[in-house]
Amino acid sequence: MKITKITIHNFRSIREQSLNLCDYSLLIGANNSGKTNIIDALRIFYEKDLKFTPNRDFPKFDVDDQESWIEIEFYLEDDEFSDLKDEYKQPNNILRVRKYLKSNETNRVKSNQSNIYAYEGEQLSENLFYGAKNISEAKLGDVIYIPEVTKVDEYTKLSGPSAFRNLLEFVVKKLIKNSLAFESLGKTFEDFNKRFKEEASKDGISLKNLIQDINDGIRDWGTSFGMEINQIKPEEIIKNLVTYYLEDENLKDQKLDVSSFGQGLQRHLIYTLVKLSAKYKDTPTKKDKKEFAPNFTLILFEEPEAFLHPAQQEILNVSLKELSTEYSQQVLISTHSTHFVSKNISDIPSILKLAKDGPKTKIYQIDNESLEVTLKENKELKTILGENSTDRDIELESIRYCLWLDPDRCCAFFADVVLICEGLSEKALIDTLIKNKKITIENSRMYILNAAGKYDIHRYMNLFGRLGIKHSILFDGDNDSNKHKKINEFIQSNKNSFTLKLYQFPKELEDFLEIPKESDRYKRPLNVMWHYRNNKIPQQKIDELTEIIKNLIEGE
Repeated sequence: MKITKITIHNFRSIREQSLNLCDYSLLIGANNSGKTNIIDALRIFYEKDLKFTPNRDFPKFDVDDQESWIEIEFYLEDDEFSDLKDEYKQPNNILRVRKYLKSNETNRVKSNQSNIYAYEGEQLSENLFYGAKNISEAKLGDVIYIPEVTKVDEYTKLSGPSAFRNLLEFVVKKLIKNSLAFESLGKTFEDFNKRFKEEASKDGISLKNLIQDINDGIRDWGTSFGMEINQIKPEEIIKNLVTYYLEDENLKDQKLDVSSFGQGLQRHLIYTLVKLSAKYKDTPTKKDKKEFAPNFTLILFEEPEAFLHPAQQEILNVSLKELSTEYSQQVLISTHSTHFVSKNISDIPSILKLAKDGPKTKIYQIDNESLEVTLKENKELKTILGENSTDRDIELESIRYCLWLDPDRCCAFFADVVLICEGLSEKALIDTLIKNKKITIENSRMYILNAAGKYDIHRYMNLFGRLGIKHSILFDGDNDSNKHKKINEFIQSNKNSFTLKLYQFPKELEDFLEIPKESDRYKRPLNVMWHYRNNKIPQQKIDELTEIIKNLIEGE
């Protein structure tokens, strides 16, 4: 069982948005774009330490109705689907349910009820899904949630519920059933119980004498007092007798408290416990052949990159991806890490780009069908230039994104505006002008992207257009000579609704800056930056370039 689609209606900054989930999906976007709102909506659906509060969770902007709900579509394995009630079955092994948080309909939302209803055909049922009073009875799996800021104690405490305690309980209960060691402990404790009550201190104090003194006091009531020391129970072993520690190899395996280590290790320990908690649990047993009891865990992880350096982030990303491949598990993370994004570019549909449109959150996602269209559109310039197509062109287009969208270029996914430059010369100079505060844009998180050639500018335009990323273009016109005229016209005509402005140097950057051009194209960036550092570029041209860049970035 896996989630395929989620629709959220009237929840915080979300008016109504839908998203498709892959086995491993990433919520990305700038701060305050709505990533946590999606995570919290799922926590509320599964009643994971969070309940719907109208004053906090209902939108503050105008809405079309006063309902608030979360709808989820699940894909079921064949055996799960066969066990599902016939009235709930949708085509293609789909189960579709809706949890009402707020409604004007009488009896839709009740306290102490799951308020989850399944679709029966095209109609939403009037009856609770399987009559479920709570989510644990709704047969829709469970959620494991790791917040962006957390304490290791919350996951390792033994005095109350925690991931570590749940793991221990699972293992200990499994062992106790046939444990010779525990059986031996019980017999030893029986012997201890008898002998200990007989023993006395040097001054004659004993449990036996205490019991006798109590009985002397109540003898006239025709009753007697007795006392036993209970045997150790498995839960008492876990709660009171277990201690844990970490051993540092660099300190000769000295035993240290977890709090003695850095936040990065602590957070990875938390993730390890959570990962294992999805593994160490009983598989639901069926009471009869037609009981619907799927085994499913959704892991929600906010900012997994916290306290981890890039290499550790990449290791964690691989681990999360492996975890999500198990048939009963799915992973959804929210992240600001360009490393996480870059390492998942090979699966573009897994990336959910969030952005604010005024007070409302919008979700941009390229599904498999849209991705196919995008890759075909990327080939159009090749056709215009009269170049032959091959059977592997579409796959090569996909590989291009994997090669180009490294952690640096993935900064574009978190920017308010991206300036797509033809090459490194423009990027290096503009980045330096921004660093030296020659270019200042108020209230704008901008990123300067090196397209590594005008032949590839349209590929970024196509991708950014479908992911809702605003962008402007800066490139050389090369005097419209030969094929450059066709390329320039194609770039100009390739604008989409998120393309702000384009600027085309009549010839090239060096000509615009009035500096000599380096014949070796690989040395062009060095040549431009040498002239800038040594004040060889006329100030008037720097000022002109600054105004061009401001106009492109401010765009609208």
